[in-house]
Amino acid sequence: MEKLEAVIFDFDGTIVDTEKVYYENMRDLTKEVLNEKLDKMDYIKNVSGTNEETSRKYYNDTYGMSSEDYDKFEAEITKRILDNYHNAPVLPGIAEVMEYLYNHGIKMAVASNGKREHIETGLRRKGFEKYISAIATKEEVKNPKPAPDIYLLAAKKLGADINNTIAVEDSRPGALGAAASGATLILQTNDITKYMDFTGVSYKYKDVDLVETVRSIVKKK
Repeated sequence: MEKLEAVIFDFDGTIVDTEKVYYENMRDLTKEVLNEKLDKMDYIKNVSGTNEETSRKYYNDTYGMSSEDYDKFEAEITKRILDNYHNAPVLPGIAEVMEYLYNHGIKMAVASNGKREHIETGLRRKGFEKYISAIATKEEVKNPKPAPDIYLLAAKKLGADINNTIAVEDSRPGALGAAASGATLILQTNDITKYMDFTGVSYKYKDVDLVETVRSIVKKK
């Protein structure tokens, strides 16, 4: 990295601890709708950090849920997640690091497999919208994470060189995409994604003091 130009954050599980909220709501709704138990480790391995299509396939393969029934399931999950944002805390160091980067004129974006409405709502409710100059989602690219497309699009929207960019991710699919893009990867796991297998993921830092790490990078450049 020649000079830090930008920082690109994943959203779910990186900015806001929604991975736990997702799991708890998926678990509860699976019981309500299917009267089945959602195995936590199986969910983490197959669904967490992925996208709606992967989740749809998982529910079809595991529980025989039809695409039509999954549409209703997904709509209810989305509603519950939006309704429960106030219960999802901001992850450690995020507010401080955004303020620091903002004050130092370093651009920020969000790159997510999630829906734009979901991200915009979350940023607004947590008071982070003023920091984020661009949002890139799976709806705008050919290939979602673990492909690098979303990160490359986010950097393009910021007018930043991806090789002079930090990516902050929490999950294996996102981390693979960030690393493949050429960004310097800071892998910050949470109570759900810490159980993932990160073998083969090319990260520079893992589970660090985010504020101190970013400060040290800024000061070196």
